[in-house]
Amino acid sequence: MKKSDMPVNKGQDTAGKKERKQPLVVDEYKDTVFRILYRDDKGRQLELYNSVSGKNYTNADDLQVVTLKHAIYMGMKNDLAFLISDELHLYEHQSTINPNMPLRLLHYISKEYEGLVESHRLYGRTPIELPEPYFVVFYNGTDQFPERKILRLSELFRAEREGRIVSMDPEETVGGEVEAGSENSGTVNEILNRERPLLELKVLVLNINPGKNDTFLGQCSTLREYMEYVARVRKYRGDMELGEAVSRAVDECIEEGILEDFLRKNKAEVVAMSIFEYDEKKVMDYIRMEEREEGRKEGRREGRKEGRGEEARKYNRLIICLNNEGKGEMIVEAARDDELREKLFEEYGL
Repeated sequence: MKKSDMPVNKGQDTAGKKERKQPLVVDEYKDTVFRILYRDDKGRQLELYNSVSGKNYTNADDLQVVTLKHAIYMGMKNDLAFLISDELHLYEHQSTINPNMPLRLLHYISKEYEGLVESHRLYGRTPIELPEPYFVVFYNGTDQFPERKILRLSELFRAEREGRIVSMDPEETVGGEVEAGSENSGTVNEILNRERPLLELKVLVLNINPGKNDTFLGQCSTLREYMEYVARVRKYRGDMELGEAVSRAVDECIEEGILEDFLRKNKAEVVAMSIFEYDEKKVMDYIRMEEREEGRKEGRREGRKEGRGEEARKYNRLIICLNNEGKGEMIVEAARDDELREKLFEEYGL
């Protein structure tokens, strides 16, 4: 399918390309260093695509970014999505093992296609040509994980997990004449069981930790240098405070030409997001503990829900405010210090 045949919505942007509609979703969410690294740089995006696809595109304008901008869908924000030729690539970065990524990406691809196809066309007689999707997750967590692994949506199906077979009336056959021996021959039950799973989505997970997928990383200098930065943070955080470890890693990388331009331009944001990413579990555990205590004091389910949601929203807004002002180290301090956090809430009108 040619790029000009892509199903997109009406309206032209300044580049002459048709605009895609953005699904209505929430617009407040924290970024990650991976998203910051790739969000506004088509050169890096194209390099990543070429490394994944084995192709050699040189014109970054061939790539059209379709990431859900500044958006959360079902509490999630996708990392990177773009169209190129007749392909739709969705890439995610994960620092934890997540077997639910096929389901998560199913939500994403549904929203992407919703943005690419005018809804009234769904009821027409003409087949809609769609860009073929590709799903890749880059894993760099500390838990052991294979070098490469395919995750399948069908592995999450209850019937698949429990070893059950779909049961339907064995006497009922498909309407109309069916040629014997064809893929549609047999009873309805036989056809359904032969074609299982009737819905599938496969995700390639690439382990990008040191010693894993070295050939691939050798073709993608940005991702390789990102992992060099991550390795330094992990190395130093064992001997010093997290904020100091992140700052040292950033400074060293700049001095040694590792992601130098990116880190110089985005130093404050990278430091803030790195601190939150590496201490996120501790921060969120703290918030949940406080929310449970607040709920117990109120003694009502409604109070617990309200307190839980409001505290999380206030803290999330505080993170964004501190990050925007380059005060990354205060993010974790605010989570640990009740008095400081309340003072900051008041100072920022939260």
